[in-house]
Amino acid sequence: MKKVYLAAAVLALIFGFSYCYKKDKTEKTATATEKEAVVNEVKNEEMIVPGYALGEIPPISIPEIPNLSVSENPNAKITLDMAKKISSVPGITISPVKVEDSNIVGGSYSMQIGKNGDGQYSDKNKSVQTDGNGAGQYEDDKVTIQRDEDGAGQYINKVTGVTLQVDKDGAGQYIDEKNDLSIQVDSNGTGLYTDKKNNVTIYVNENDVRYVSTDIEMVNNGDGSGTYNDKSKNLVIENDGKGKAKITFNGQTTEVDAKPLEKPGKLPKLEMVPPVPSIEANSLLITLDSGVLFDVDKYDVRPEAEEVLKNLAIVLKEMDVKNFEIDGHTDSDASDEHNQVLSENRANSVKNFLVSQGVTAEITTKGYGESKPVASNDTAEGKQKNRRVEIIIPTI
Repeated sequence: MKKVYLAAAVLALIFGFSYCYKKDKTEKTATATEKEAVVNEVKNEEMIVPGYALGEIPPISIPEIPNLSVSENPNAKITLDMAKKISSVPGITISPVKVEDSNIVGGSYSMQIGKNGDGQYSDKNKSVQTDGNGAGQYEDDKVTIQRDEDGAGQYINKVTGVTLQVDKDGAGQYIDEKNDLSIQVDSNGTGLYTDKKNNVTIYVNENDVRYVSTDIEMVNNGDGSGTYNDKSKNLVIENDGKGKAKITFNGQTTEVDAKPLEKPGKLPKLEMVPPVPSIEANSLLITLDSGVLFDVDKYDVRPEAEEVLKNLAIVLKEMDVKNFEIDGHTDSDASDEHNQVLSENRANSVKNFLVSQGVTAEITTKGYGESKPVASNDTAEGKQKNRRVEIIIPTI
């Protein structure tokens, strides 16, 4: 009996030891698998591009070109369509002016407008030449524009450092000196983008796109395949365009499933040069020579001057002008009191004649005598310029 108990004890001891050995071996195997999974997870983390799945290559973003605009006051514009009708009337001159608190401000303006809306404008720091169809030249202390009717031309902004040269098909060059950016574009969307500040260059070819920076190079071949090379991480991803990607990290290569790359985009065509901006003014100033309208020291409209005012009345009615002002001015001859009355009477004479021709607009008249000369009263030529009647038509 003792032998039986002894044999049972030995068997139990053997089975127990075997069980413990298998359990320990299983636990050790499980621990090794977990460690390997953690190692692989860390390894995979280092093998991916941040923000993308394993084996995925980021798309190459095609840069956008900033919108160009010319700063102008929308409430201070001259309407060339309006001006060209008035300019067709012989015997008068027109100029754009700013009127504030019933006073003409802005200094020395010069303007010539043709029958088709073409013309020239200049003051001390701005000049405009236009053909009436959006083409022309514009220059002030900040911006220079040369523009064809189709939008081709050149734009230079001295403040922002931006230069644009563009053809009618959208091809050309955009340069931003302050931000060290440049874009060269062909009409088919191929070209070169350079960002020197961030050391980025993008080559857009007919079939493929290539991105190059300090550490990273990417190529999209246009057929679903492409490569990604991060020199700082010693990581290379090669997509075969057929559902697989080969990842090489620190000399070790792994193959994973990966979607083909999307077809790369093209560079956007350059925007057309901004139109020549409207002349900054809020009124049209029509100047009539008093020597043409009136005899010396008189205020009755001369018969030979009636034709000028008749033609002007026709245009004012066609334009449906709602209101305007007529101002009379004289030179410094005679007394202040005499000149004041004469200037008022001449303004009223012009008003009465226009009303007689069917002009129904609200007309205000003012006489300024000799108080607002536009030239020196020391010369005969200057006095002639000061003897004038002005019609101010608001354009806004």
